[in-house]
Amino acid sequence: MSENLLDRVFKISQYIKDDEFDVQNQEFRRDPWTMDPLPDLYISSDKLNNQVAHIIGIISSGNSINSIQGDIKSGKTYLMNLLKEGLKESLWKYTEFDNIHVIFFTEEDFKEYTFTKYVEKLSENVLNKFFTSKEMNTYELQNYVKNTNSLIVVLLDDFKGDKLQHISRDTAKIHKSLKGNFSAIISFNVSDMHLSLSGLKEKEWDHFTYSIRIPELSLVQAKELIRTRMCYALSKASFRVTEVFTEDAIDRAWSTAKGNPWILISILSNAYTYSLKKGSKTVKDVDVSEVIELFSPSTVQDGLEDHDKFMIQQALNNFPYRERQVCEYLLHKNATAKEITIQLYGDLPPSEYRSKYMGTKSFLKRLKDKNVVLVVGQKGRSLLFGLNPKMKERLTQVTRSQSKASEEQETIVY
Repeated sequence: MSENLLDRVFKISQYIKDDEFDVQNQEFRRDPWTMDPLPDLYISSDKLNNQVAHIIGIISSGNSINSIQGDIKSGKTYLMNLLKEGLKESLWKYTEFDNIHVIFFTEEDFKEYTFTKYVEKLSENVLNKFFTSKEMNTYELQNYVKNTNSLIVVLLDDFKGDKLQHISRDTAKIHKSLKGNFSAIISFNVSDMHLSLSGLKEKEWDHFTYSIRIPELSLVQAKELIRTRMCYALSKASFRVTEVFTEDAIDRAWSTAKGNPWILISILSNAYTYSLKKGSKTVKDVDVSEVIELFSPSTVQDGLEDHDKFMIQQALNNFPYRERQVCEYLLHKNATAKEITIQLYGDLPPSEYRSKYMGTKSFLKRLKDKNVVLVVGQKGRSLLFGLNPKMKERLTQVTRSQSKASEEQETIVY
């Protein structure tokens, strides 16, 4: 049997069938720290593989609403993207339906959410057209799935707040209309589970058919994650992690990240760059410690509660790698675009320097489009992202109070 993504990554044939397969060597990509959902960089376990196989079997029935739960930045979206591609590629192997439609929605698809827009988008994806009313869209979808023996699988990724509750409610409503030809997976932060369940219960759906809880990385899994990514970076089929990272360095990064894969990658990525710049061939515990202090994943900022600090860092983590480094450096100290460029890239030829400098300068200008508050004072800058009006007002008031005690403190609000 030819190998597909669901087999290659999650080995589901071992759980659904008795077929065996071998993982083939894949083409390498050069960035070991990429956040892109590349199948071969995903680190799974027997427990997770079994859960993925189970949820695929349930989805195949055409009569389920399931969930994927995890902490912030635990890899929910990564997993959902892999499932999206895997289901599109090979779900037909595990079901009796003649046609399968796998549809992926995020909050970005619904700037202003309504049930009408939801069924419109379903119709557009399945029927290549939509109608003026939600009733007509639902009616046409009902006729289509029955007449063509089709399965619709909807993946709803990382909705939050009212949108999560409403789209969960409406997913249950659609399920009632298309029962037998409809399955869904809803992903959300563990702390938001009550919102999704509340939405489902509005339409008399008491619990999820099946749920996957993404676990934290163990130390062994963390080392495998590093090994796999460095194999990609160095175009090697095998790699000894200790050639680049000492055991103590990995332990320190993993402990600080508390098993969270993206925080771990962020720490090691910065430590890797930092040690190279120092001319060191190995990332040591001291390098990781210095990077954690300089680019702290748990940014300490005066006047903010722990929850606010964490929220700020999560927003920071959503930036591309280099833009995130710019912001993290500004958290450490006040600096110009020139100083930041030199810090990040070192000495460069004039033509290459100009390109990097202009990129940094352009990004600093674009911060005003990202809803950012900059607090400038003796300890450097604090960049606070994605703030709602009440929080922005509170932070501004805090800074005004501090400025009375220090003439060097000022607030700039973009």
